[in-house]
Amino acid sequence: MQAQPHPHTRQSKPDGRTAILLPSGFVLDLLAPDATGLPIEDIALCLASQPRWGGAARPWYSVAEHSVMVSRLVPPPLAYAALLHDCEEFLGDWPSPVKVMLGRGYVKDRIMPVKEALRRRFGFRDDHPAIKHADLVSMATELRDLLPPAWIEWGHLPPPHPERIVPVGPERAFALFLQRFEELRHLAAA
Repeated sequence: MQAQPHPHTRQSKPDGRTAILLPSGFVLDLLAPDATGLPIEDIALCLASQPRWGGAARPWYSVAEHSVMVSRLVPPPLAYAALLHDCEEFLGDWPSPVKVMLGRGYVKDRIMPVKEALRRRFGFRDDHPAIKHADLVSMATELRDLLPPAWIEWGHLPPPHPERIVPVGPERAFALFLQRFEELRHLAAA
């Protein structure tokens, strides 16, 4: 009788070159993403640890803080989806010029399976014009409040939000993201 392989042999393990290990120990295979069971805390922690603007914002400002802001700038029924609109950036927040350099369509196509897995897991659709507009308002506000003046044309941006951004740091951003998620999770699609 031939011995059965142990369930944790090399053949059954995800490939470390194409799978992401998250803070809880959850493993997401990027080539066949299935986010079933992925804890929101993993997303919140990773987004709170990701700087916006490639780290150029001062003081330091996270994707989690950006996401909370966007969720507050949309009509209430869209707030949950707006909070999660950048959740795939747990993989990293590439500044838009880098995406353009690499080919925005190429980057979007490669990330889309991960984004779709996250949409299924957390029950949201973020492809609404009001969410995109709020994202751009947030970007304009970040430029005004957190980045140095630059000789760059930003004509595609709407006016910034009147309230100033006061960054809170990664630990507080993690808590604020989770708090906002709990406030809005009743809006998740079944």
